[in-house]
Amino acid sequence: MTRGEISDAEWRARLESAGLGDPVVLLQGPPGGHCAGRWEILSKPGLGGRERWRWQLDGTGDGVLYVKRYLHTTLAQQVDRVRRQTVRHSRAWWEYRLSQELARRCIPAVRAIGFAERMRGAYEVCSAVLFERASGDAFDRVWPGIRDGRAPLACGRPRHKLTRALGGFVSAFHQTGLCHRDLYLCHIFADLDPAGQRPPRFTLIDLARLHRPRWRRLRWIIKDLSQLDCSAQQIGATRTDRLRFLTAYLGLELNSPRVRYYARRIVHKSRQILDRIARRSGGS
Repeated sequence: MTRGEISDAEWRARLESAGLGDPVVLLQGPPGGHCAGRWEILSKPGLGGRERWRWQLDGTGDGVLYVKRYLHTTLAQQVDRVRRQTVRHSRAWWEYRLSQELARRCIPAVRAIGFAERMRGAYEVCSAVLFERASGDAFDRVWPGIRDGRAPLACGRPRHKLTRALGGFVSAFHQTGLCHRDLYLCHIFADLDPAGQRPPRFTLIDLARLHRPRWRRLRWIIKDLSQLDCSAQQIGATRTDRLRFLTAYLGLELNSPRVRYYARRIVHKSRQILDRIARRSGGS
């Protein structure tokens, strides 16, 4: 079965004028051959059977969409989707639906406006999802410039507020019952004011691996928090920063036994992740 949907009426009209009246077109070869505008392929290591594009429909800054297409889905990926997400639909549909759910829960996340999928029973043949541009940039790309430039946000009370705000954001996300499974700082976009006068704005991206665990949920929460802890260390976060984040996440005082319990488990897991990264990079 092949199906597609565009949820936003305003975008639907703009997409129709660009040659994408039906998002199923995205499953039929390179989209630049079917749709008007400027297409830029986005590649990075580890994409596997995925393809990504930046699509500028017109000359305006608000006419930019991102397209992710899933091809050549492995058996392991098919099984993971069926076990942890959905049987009847594709990974693109899952991102589309979870984007809408997070919006209803008032959790800032990248906004998916449409999807297309081709399914053969429970088997995902291929799929594609369209996203609006998220505000800001990846936290781990934004922060080093602020830190190295000695901006007011990088020290004192503004830094403390930023750390607590990030802890509150991640806590609110986990309170939906969802876990990310790939929650590194590159998957949290941050719109930051280097002067520290405006509150930070965060947006969760890369919703493909989100799931709602029924069993051993704490294990998945610790995994998410350990991934954040690992990437925080990589951009120079101090032990105090990391503890301040954790107390804000838990809503507890530093001397709480629960804070110590979480801290021990997170540190153990994040060390394992950092060791694995070091081995893959040849120990450098």
